[in-house]
Amino acid sequence: QKPRKPIKNMSVLHQSQNKTTVRIYPRVCPCTKFLILLFIIAGFLPDASAEPDLCLIPAGTFTMGSDDDLPNEAPAHKVYLDAYYIGKTEVTNAEYYLFWLESGGTDSEHTPVSYEGEFGTWPDIAKTKPNYPVIGVSWHAATAYAAWRGMRLPTEAEWEKAARGGFIGQKYPWGNTLPDGTHANLSELEDNHQRSAPVGTYLPNAFGLYDMLGNVWEWCGDTTDPQHRVLRGNSWRELPRIAWLT
Repeated sequence: QKPRKPIKNMSVLHQSQNKTTVRIYPRVCPCTKFLILLFIIAGFLPDASAEPDLCLIPAGTFTMGSDDDLPNEAPAHKVYLDAYYIGKTEVTNAEYYLFWLESGGTDSEHTPVSYEGEFGTWPDIAKTKPNYPVIGVSWHAATAYAAWRGMRLPTEAEWEKAARGGFIGQKYPWGNTLPDGTHANLSELEDNHQRSAPVGTYLPNAFGLYDMLGNVWEWCGDTTDPQHRVLRGNSWRELPRIAWLT
């Protein structure tokens, strides 16, 4: 089955078939709001499977959400998705830099926020930390970048199915075992990274995707209104015992 074309209304999946409506709710924490990662999904690209930065997620039904954790993660429910492609890693500083130049450079409305200190200053970090995930990017800039690549942001359902890696009901991308320094970039783990880490540093999940938990927060295409967007995946600041997939 061929991967589906981009969804025009990204808050509803298979509406005509009455399959499901994607749950949408804000997941923005003020202290980590700036830690933004971009995952992108290709539409129907004939040669997408040949691109090294994309991974094919097969069509099928998966269980989204949880009945055992926070109230806004319930209820666990079945969601059907057609096949799609998603980026294997976070978008890097070097990748975003090319878009930034074409969108105006220093005059671009999509210039990332510079946090300086250990994070570095934009655009210098595109050269000093080219393989680190780009941070300080707004949802609108993330959407513009994805469109520039001929892609789009994933829906929350697409993100969660990809993050689960084919498992059912697990808390983490690798299962239910508490993470260690090889699994993910989370707080209080001995992994030699006090902040963000280069993409692909930690073990991938069963779909071959990296950093689906930890490192930096990830934008989804879903929205409840112009002020509330969906973030998933947690960052290096979150504790392992509460940094769940759902």
